[in-house]
Amino acid sequence: MLQRLYEQHKLVTYPRTDSRYLTSDMVPTLPDRLKSIAVGPYAPLAKPLLAKALRITKRIVDDSKVTDHHAIIPTEQPVQLNALNHEERRLYDLIVKRFLALFYPACRYDETRLIMTASGETFHAAGRVMKDSGWKEIYGMDITGADDSEDEADAAAHETFNQLLPELTQGQRLKIGRCLIREDRTKPPARFTEATLLTQMEKHHLGTPATRADIIEKLLSTDTIERQGNRLVPTGKGKQLIELVSDELRSPEMTANWERELENIARKKGDSKRFMQEIRELTIRLVQEVKSSNADYKPHNLTHAHCPDCGEPLLEVKTKRGKRLVCRNRECGYSRAAEPVMINRRCPQCHKKMELHNGKAGKYAQCRLCNVIEKLDDSAKGKFSRRRESQLARQYSDNVALGTNLGEALKAALAKQREDRGQN
Repeated sequence: MLQRLYEQHKLVTYPRTDSRYLTSDMVPTLPDRLKSIAVGPYAPLAKPLLAKALRITKRIVDDSKVTDHHAIIPTEQPVQLNALNHEERRLYDLIVKRFLALFYPACRYDETRLIMTASGETFHAAGRVMKDSGWKEIYGMDITGADDSEDEADAAAHETFNQLLPELTQGQRLKIGRCLIREDRTKPPARFTEATLLTQMEKHHLGTPATRADIIEKLLSTDTIERQGNRLVPTGKGKQLIELVSDELRSPEMTANWERELENIARKKGDSKRFMQEIRELTIRLVQEVKSSNADYKPHNLTHAHCPDCGEPLLEVKTKRGKRLVCRNRECGYSRAAEPVMINRRCPQCHKKMELHNGKAGKYAQCRLCNVIEKLDDSAKGKFSRRRESQLARQYSDNVALGTNLGEALKAALAKQREDRGQN
């Protein structure tokens, strides 16, 4: 979607970047970018900024913190919001609002924290009173509530500070209205979604903006993790791999160190020869550890079915065409659908569609209800092959004189016609 906004609609700048800053040469273009987005719901938010000089600070423009590409912002291209589909519109809305918020003033509020004692116990309370919503006006934030732009930490802080407190003074005595003791349990951290996992990958310098999503997809395609709703959960294969590999390989810090070293090399601040030598030494050591290890991988997707060719257990594998049963012996290569394939052949008793199976004697159709079994020809779908059709056509054409009665009737009609002509 971001690529389409950049390439097709030309409404945003280059998308494959993790930079959060702009370069100084872009400052003269910022007013024109604000004019281009001053349409529709963004007009009342952008026009106050155009009426005065923009506040440019180091939080926005910093050449030292821009590497290959600057942050993603709107272009000077005139916007036609109705030309965007629903998802493109939502993504463009995020970019525009963040861009507008850069030039709005700070959000200001009064915050009160209390420390109280009662019967030897210490209690804490906090409250917040909004004075100037500032940049949060862009997101239509409620006076006391959180807005969509905030992360989980900000949202949790709002839960603490969204209560209003009266005017208080140091040492003031308060009356306790009632006291309740409630037992509760802390919940473990929630599973990662793709969005939260991408955030953590960025935080730990794992991958680049162009490769992080592909890394997740590769883990999904290799059955290392799987989707359960919108959550990402490790599979049995993934859990075993984590236990089998060395501590270094499963540590995100090692990959992050590699990424930082590669960045230093790209900036000519690192030693590429030393880096590659360390990688070679690490690879040799890890391979030796694997060879000397007694740990064994046990397939998590092993089934009770056995290969009809070699007798090895079958593995259940997810493919784009559904689940399949694959022989554990890679040299065998046997594979079939995990679920029976329904064919158009009908059971002679209940007239329901039959299932296609492959046995030692060849393919056969079986009724799930009546258990009736019928042997099939060599067609994978239970249909006649072209060769068999030709054989049947020749067989019946040789044994049955098709059209004989019609031929005799024509001969009789011609003979009668000749006879009538002779009489005339």
